[in-house]
Amino acid sequence: MNRSYHLYCRIATMVFAINTIYPVAVKVYQQRLADDWLHSLLHLMSALFGAYAGWRATSVLPAKAFTWGIGALYLGLGVYGWFTPGLFLNSTLAIPLGVGDNIFHLLLSAPAFIIALRELLSLND
Repeated sequence: MNRSYHLYCRIATMVFAINTIYPVAVKVYQQRLADDWLHSLLHLMSALFGAYAGWRATSVLPAKAFTWGIGALYLGLGVYGWFTPGLFLNSTLAIPLGVGDNIFHLLLSAPAFIIALRELLSLND
């Protein structure tokens, strides 16, 4: 089971890194990074924590915390995004939530949720 947590962290790190580097490069080129800087920063911080949890941590606890956190938060954010255009939209901390963002959040949360659920069910056996 612990291997699943570490593997999830490693894969999520790569997904977060790609989903940070490419959009930031496009936004810098289009001179609109100021519109969505917090969203990009959150993805970057998630990639860094996921890298630590997946490769460097000596305990499984950071990997579990990362997996459970992404599973819960991103599931909530992925669902919430279908009902609102984003968070803090009238501020410099705007986090727009479009269809692509919602799909990304749901796809990233699904395996985390499954891993966490598998552990919970195995504890009941």
